[in-house]
Amino acid sequence: MEKSLMDILNAGIALFQSGEDKLKQSLSDLDHAYQDLKSKGAQNQSEQANRLRDLIQKTVSDAQDKLLNANENSKAVMGQLKDNFEKISAQIDEALPEEFKAKAKSALEELKKLTKK
Repeated sequence: MEKSLMDILNAGIALFQSGEDKLKQSLSDLDHAYQDLKSKGAQNQSEQANRLRDLIQKTVSDAQDKLLNANENSKAVMGQLKDNFEKISAQIDEALPEEFKAKAKSALEELKKLTKK
């Protein structure tokens, strides 16, 4: 029985190595084909190919600009929301009677305890 298990293990190892070698060769072939296509594409300097390159470059640049602006805008919006929330919180804090603040604080503490369970 031990010999059978060792034979199966050895066959599995050989199968794995064979698959690994084939995978490495396939990746190498794919990279070679990609490099060939890239080289042939770079040699194509037709007006249509150059317009396509320019269009893709402009599209990527525009997308990067939009993402940068969106990120900056979202930071500005979040900052303004935070400022507004702090102002509202301060006004509510000033307007609430101390007794209500104590009850609210107690209720929040109790809620924290319940959510930790």
